[in-house]
Amino acid sequence: MGTRGHYVLRYRNIYFAQYHNLDSYPRWLGVRVLQSMRQPNAIKIHRQVLGEILDGLKSASPSLLLIEGGGDFNPPSRFRPKLDDWISWIYEIDLDRNIFHINGVPFFSLKCLPEDEDFIQYMSKDDDGCMQYISEDHYGNVVRALPCPPEQEKLTPPIVDDSDLASYQSLMCMGSHVALSDLLAISDILSRDELVRVSLLEVMIGRCMVSSVFSEEIYGLEFAFDHNQLTDDQWSIACFMVNIAFVPQIYGYGPGCFPELKRKEFTWIREDTVICIATHLDDERCLQASVSRLINAITEQKDNPGDYFGIAFSVYHCAVVKVVKDAHTMSFSHTNALQFLPSFFADSPSTPGITALARLGYRNDPTLFERVVKLCGYNRLMSMRIQPGESPHQGANGGDDVPPNTICPPLPVELWEEIALHLEPLDLIAFGLVSTLCREAASMVLRYPHLYDYRLVDVPKKKPEYLQDQHLSLHTASFSAVRDGVPATALVGSLQFEHGSSMHLYAPLRVTNFVLRAPCSVIF
Repeated sequence: MGTRGHYVLRYRNIYFAQYHNLDSYPRWLGVRVLQSMRQPNAIKIHRQVLGEILDGLKSASPSLLLIEGGGDFNPPSRFRPKLDDWISWIYEIDLDRNIFHINGVPFFSLKCLPEDEDFIQYMSKDDDGCMQYISEDHYGNVVRALPCPPEQEKLTPPIVDDSDLASYQSLMCMGSHVALSDLLAISDILSRDELVRVSLLEVMIGRCMVSSVFSEEIYGLEFAFDHNQLTDDQWSIACFMVNIAFVPQIYGYGPGCFPELKRKEFTWIREDTVICIATHLDDERCLQASVSRLINAITEQKDNPGDYFGIAFSVYHCAVVKVVKDAHTMSFSHTNALQFLPSFFADSPSTPGITALARLGYRNDPTLFERVVKLCGYNRLMSMRIQPGESPHQGANGGDDVPPNTICPPLPVELWEEIALHLEPLDLIAFGLVSTLCREAASMVLRYPHLYDYRLVDVPKKKPEYLQDQHLSLHTASFSAVRDGVPATALVGSLQFEHGSSMHLYAPLRVTNFVLRAPCSVIF
């Protein structure tokens, strides 16, 4: 019975872990941990003892909290213990948020613990006699079989002070439940190019949800009281999910090519677009407070008249704000809180929030070409090919983006775009450096998502047969693609095509040394 595991206590964001070499399966160690927290005043006693340890008091008695069969607590650590090939079970008592986690998944409120037999019934035996969870969500993550009543689990939103709503209440609000199509003055019907962007974003979100490393952190987000309580990993996941809709959709150059995101209150992802990470956007006052924060950020950073956008993002929901500034006045409007993250029991990867951010990210970006140059590392690749004193941004005949003098009149941009459609990303950059017209044509083509040298151009109207099994389509999608003018089919999220080219799409997200990636396969 050599099942190894950890009994873990969390307090003040510090972890105390006790290693158990034997009998760590739920019927033994799991039940002992459960029983220890059902004792009278257990939460208060655990907090008192751990507080004395952290405060360095001599009266601290950690032995009072140990579970029979294990050793002493490891030294306190800021790093959460993780499952690995050596550790099969982790029972974590989170005294900061009153949660009982099992293997990183929040199972119970400490104020709503089951009896021993009910706890054991949440588990079942596989063919080898090993204990396993009785249920999985549609993304393959272990889940609670019988959760506590929602009214006992749901966190109360933070109290929003009236001063936090000052900007919202003092400026002219043109609408508080405005459709995104009205904010952007675009059609309600998605174009073919927008459908591709939406589908690819759904895959990226689905890949986060299907990974145990990332889903563990996502499950924990629902217990965050406000944005300041998010761990660095949770903040990274949230910022990635919203930012990935706005980065150039050019994949195949490694996650290190994307700009590094640093934790701060506001992140400008474009010259006219800022995001803030929030919580409880489904609460009206919390939503209005986040809108106020975004308005203040835009007011402080942008003096020029124009249209600016802000995104309040909580992973579970998002809201888009539009601020219109002119020389003398400023007004704003915003969407309601849109569901962003699909349910872990969803049958479809689509949500209003994913669609909204994909469409917002598809807007024309005047700096797209320069951003692609940086993302692809073009300057670095070309640095050994240019002559001293030259710049890789110089156009033909040494002119900066000025076409050479010719007798013939310039060709229309539509013809240059037709040429650009036959070029791969690095060749598109070289093409765009020739002249202003070529750069305009290259930028039009670079708005398409590119997977290595394949340009994704359409989404099948009918779900392919190979995506209809189980819930594969929650984190995998099929695209019509083109390379060198030759049509192909690209599958992002799976290596379903046995005889096609296989590769991986690496995303700019790393949590505990784990990089998010999506397997891909292509057939002609």
